[in-house]
Amino acid sequence: MLESDDDFIEDEVSEEPLTWSSDFNEFRGVREDFNEEAGPKIEGTSPLGLFTQIWDQPLMDSIVHETNHYAWETITGFFETGDSMPSKSRMNDWVETSVSELYRLIGVMIFMSICVRSRLEEYWMTGVMGMPEFRKLMSRDHYVMLLKFLHFTDNNNIHVQGRDKKIAKIKPIIDYLNKKFQSIYVPHREVSIDESLLLWKGHLSWKQCIRSKAARFGIKSYELCEAVTGYVVNLILYAGKGTTTAETVYGFTTSTAKIVLELFKNYLGKGYTLFMDNFYNSVPLTQFLKKHKTDVVGTLNRRRKDTPVEIQNLQDKRMARGSVVSRHCGDVSVIAWKDVKLVTTVSTYHKTDMAPGHRAGQPCSKPVVVHEYNKYMGGVDLKDQKLSMYLLERKRGIKWYIKVFRRLLNISILNAYIIYCANIGQHKKMTHRQFRFKLAEELCLEFGQNVSSRSRQVPIPTCSRLNRDFNHFPVHNEVTEERTKKQDKFKRGRCVRCRQKCNIACSHCTVYICVGQCWLEYHTLENL
Repeated sequence: MLESDDDFIEDEVSEEPLTWSSDFNEFRGVREDFNEEAGPKIEGTSPLGLFTQIWDQPLMDSIVHETNHYAWETITGFFETGDSMPSKSRMNDWVETSVSELYRLIGVMIFMSICVRSRLEEYWMTGVMGMPEFRKLMSRDHYVMLLKFLHFTDNNNIHVQGRDKKIAKIKPIIDYLNKKFQSIYVPHREVSIDESLLLWKGHLSWKQCIRSKAARFGIKSYELCEAVTGYVVNLILYAGKGTTTAETVYGFTTSTAKIVLELFKNYLGKGYTLFMDNFYNSVPLTQFLKKHKTDVVGTLNRRRKDTPVEIQNLQDKRMARGSVVSRHCGDVSVIAWKDVKLVTTVSTYHKTDMAPGHRAGQPCSKPVVVHEYNKYMGGVDLKDQKLSMYLLERKRGIKWYIKVFRRLLNISILNAYIIYCANIGQHKKMTHRQFRFKLAEELCLEFGQNVSSRSRQVPIPTCSRLNRDFNHFPVHNEVTEERTKKQDKFKRGRCVRCRQKCNIACSHCTVYICVGQCWLEYHTLENL
């Protein structure tokens, strides 16, 4: 088992030459014992109670803090640059948000994912297609404004994030939820690793194309999921080269091996069976995981290094359907089976045993390793299938990290539902849709408040503009040498009161303002 970060990057890759044999009487592969108490570590069957144990108070407090900080940073930026907000801007109605308000925002987003409409305005429309009760939950302007200012980290600290700079805007939420997912649930024996793709059509340097996925283009993530239920245990967001944090992980330098070990590092030595496809699998990685009491089952690229030469040299077109070629080395077996195409598998406990099956309605036989791989490999695909009916993240936006936030929210709801099903046992259960609807209702009821009639107003900084202890002199700001082509001697800006262009600013308030009535009102009136 992993004890420390030093152990995690320790060089343990075996460099011993491999000796392959076709005699499976000498095969030593035996499935590892699994003694973990699989299932949820938290009790309860209330959708709200389960969800708030994942998105708990510390997490929500941090989001509230960063959201308010970013909002005031944006709003006060207008005054610092000598501009003021347009009179019809939604930001004029901003007041600091709260944990209750963000919980209610999540409830509204869940309702919107259940009742899908093509445009945002249609959720607040009146008439035949209107939803009067929905409009009472939150006004449209306030919903838009909360999403505009929703933030998760301080922009001033992003430059110190090192390798994680690209995803720094959402990384605190990812790290927190990964720890939470693992602390509240112990996955069953069979787990799988695969990629998932979040649709994103905007510009992004690490946007990926995976044509086998429904989205095809988007933000890729590597995920470790429970094979039977699709519970997300751990995930890594792909951000191009340098996605993994260490140069070597247990001596492995290939990116795929490092991703597998980073996703699975907290489950080494516990007897799990890990299912992966040929994108991740290799013979050295399989041997390493088996050494740490983890079984591996999956497909294998037969042209990879350390694959048996006899299997590397197989000719697909020359093999008869149903034929099998196999080799083993100690407790690792590599089996090539010809179906429509040649399929190569690697396993730590399977021999060449065959199992009955069907293909196109006709009986056939296939290796047991292929049968188990087909049964347990689809954990990530199962999760994507369950989320596809509730596209909480399929709303248009220009901020990629808000899209990822929506996906994390969607995953959290699914994980809460899986825990609910495990806790309720054999009793009558709510469906996934009923669970989401109940959760949204409880969020809006518990933290609900009709905000449509609330009076909101942005307080223009008053700490200094009304203070008579400072000198408020009209001054000119000289134009820099770079702007002399415009023949302007002084800088110009819009008056903070009348919005007309002027070249006079207050020496203390550092805002542009017309001398006369505008100057008098700005420095004397408490409420502008």
